[in-house]
Amino acid sequence: MIPEASTLERRSAAAVSFGPFSFDPQNRLLSRDGVELALPPRVLGVLELLLARAGEVVSRQEMLDGVWKDAFVTDTSLAEAVSVLRQALGDDPQSPRYVQTVHRRGYRFVAPIVRPGAALGVPRADAPVQPSIGGVLAPWSIAVLCAAIASAALWQIARSPSPAPPPVVRFEVRLPQGTRFDRRGPPLAMSRDGRTLAWSACDGAGCGLDVRGIDRLDPLRLAGTDGASSPFFSPDGRWLGFFAGGKLQKISIAGGSPVTLADAPEPGGASWGDEGHIVFAGTPAGGLSLAFDQGGEVTPLTAPRMADGEVRHLWPSWLPDGHTILFTVATSPLAGSPGRIVALSLPGHTWKTVAQGATRALFASPGYLVMSRGSDVQALAFDPRTLTPTGAADAVLDRLAIGGGTGAFTVSAAGALGAVQSAPPSRRLYWQDDQGHPLPDAVARLDAVALSPDDRRAAGVVVDGSRSDVWIADLDRGALTRVTSAGVNVSPVWSADGSRVLFASSSGGPFAIFSRAIESGAAPSPLVAGDGHLFPWSADRTGAIAVVQGRHEGRTAVAVLPRVTQTTAAATASFDETAPALSPDGGWLAYQSDESGRWEVYVRRAGDRKAIAVSADGGTSPSWSADGRAIYFHEGARLLRASFAAGANAAASRPEVVFDNPGARVIAISSRGRLLVQEESAPPGTALVVLQWVRELGQRLPLPVTSPR
Repeated sequence: MIPEASTLERRSAAAVSFGPFSFDPQNRLLSRDGVELALPPRVLGVLELLLARAGEVVSRQEMLDGVWKDAFVTDTSLAEAVSVLRQALGDDPQSPRYVQTVHRRGYRFVAPIVRPGAALGVPRADAPVQPSIGGVLAPWSIAVLCAAIASAALWQIARSPSPAPPPVVRFEVRLPQGTRFDRRGPPLAMSRDGRTLAWSACDGAGCGLDVRGIDRLDPLRLAGTDGASSPFFSPDGRWLGFFAGGKLQKISIAGGSPVTLADAPEPGGASWGDEGHIVFAGTPAGGLSLAFDQGGEVTPLTAPRMADGEVRHLWPSWLPDGHTILFTVATSPLAGSPGRIVALSLPGHTWKTVAQGATRALFASPGYLVMSRGSDVQALAFDPRTLTPTGAADAVLDRLAIGGGTGAFTVSAAGALGAVQSAPPSRRLYWQDDQGHPLPDAVARLDAVALSPDDRRAAGVVVDGSRSDVWIADLDRGALTRVTSAGVNVSPVWSADGSRVLFASSSGGPFAIFSRAIESGAAPSPLVAGDGHLFPWSADRTGAIAVVQGRHEGRTAVAVLPRVTQTTAAATASFDETAPALSPDGGWLAYQSDESGRWEVYVRRAGDRKAIAVSADGGTSPSWSADGRAIYFHEGARLLRASFAAGANAAASRPEVVFDNPGARVIAISSRGRLLVQEESAPPGTALVVLQWVRELGQRLPLPVTSPR
């Protein structure tokens, strides 16, 4: 209950002090060492209420009612006010000196406060004064006694040895035979206190979440987490968040049923903040969103700035101040391409680039940024107040396994590190009907492979640092021919006659579609451009091109360009669409959509919006048979095929499995129906856990004596 106004006045009429601060409730003034700190009225109202009930837990609703009164606001307003107050006090929500978050309950003021006259022993004015020798000597006697006790205590402390710091401890987590750490996203998570580990692991039956205390040997598999990836802990360590089935979910580490919090068809990482807010990335070309751990409406936070070449925002994590988020700005649609590490301050939604060329970053107290760059973990000194690096990056761990295109590592607020280490995977390509004869190694270097119409060549992408180029490989000889030499180039597609390669290219702005004639040797020429990203996906014999468009609200849509133009009209949809594939005659378009909350494959007439469902249990990356009578698509690593009957009563048949090998994936289908298979083999990996790792890091990479302000 909120105390009555008269009670508040009685308890806080006079100025109170705590630490170097003084608060005058009558004039609503907060000062530090005599210097006034200018704060918004609502922030001062929060402070006044917390001081009036110092030591008590004040619920969120009581604070909203007491400070905002009849105004209609949400928990976000309160969280921002508390965050601003903590900034002014220099408080750390993970190690609070003043304002403590009591998870799921509210806030508590924990610092000792001094009220004038509260403990000074002032006698009443009407009390008679009886002078005596005892009254004169008693204070001096007490003072002498206290001094003697203090001296003895100091002598004892000086003789006692200083307690040794906790040792740096290393141990490994090895998975059972036939099980491996998940490679769809960072598989390892650690609670803030460093006492509990969680990971997503996969075997022949699928993937799920395991939880283990560091003082135990055997993990617990959490029921109901089938298909789960990218786990992350709640601040109190009692819950795990994760992605599964196109949703952002949470589950108690003690077991129980998972709870769905938001749609997330394309997981890109999440982080759980002190105020119950979960920041996450869940769409294929979108920004970050904010969900509440009790459910409710999801709030968009960011959208990629396509004019600056941004494709997606990924891998968010909260800084200790509770209102700043680190995340990765991807400038390529290829997973694993290095991006920019950006800090977003929520009160003003201001951005600041803090590092380049990394795929993910986490903050490690007391002042380090830990990043993944390729298969290395790098660290640099970092000032979280100014969001400024204070030194150069240094590699601190290698042989890092890759999950979802980024390093498989985690850190805890207690200073521990967890990382999955593994030898680099070996890759080979082969035709399914000729497994004994893999294609040349040069062909296996290519990503985003597209077969030529005659099945003799493959166009693909080679990533080199922050850039990527399109190359053509001869499938028999392995000879490589460069198609591009500048910018970021992705999404190669062959023209129907095999004479040209189409691709998307960016030089720091929106991706546009270019074309290059293979035999002429001429330079690439621009084909289609728009005010957002454009990626070619397929072409038919009529010359039409199916494209994916990036839209400014952070979603993707598919469109068909029937002829070459310099611009294209924007497609509209209230959900994401991607991977469009034109039928050989150009009359039908297969594509994947998250309309149902997860990826499914649909087909529709070109130019029509009426969709026919093809998949039923999830589906991605559709493609057509050469005769247009079947649609292939992926369900996880499996390849399925559904017969398709065109006409007035067009329909797709029940899909059948045509390829199922957990260690391999079909990456292309020839005009004769041959399956081109990509197989990656890597050791299952071992999780290395280092307790007190940040203390060890401080010896190797000392923090500066004074950090810039």
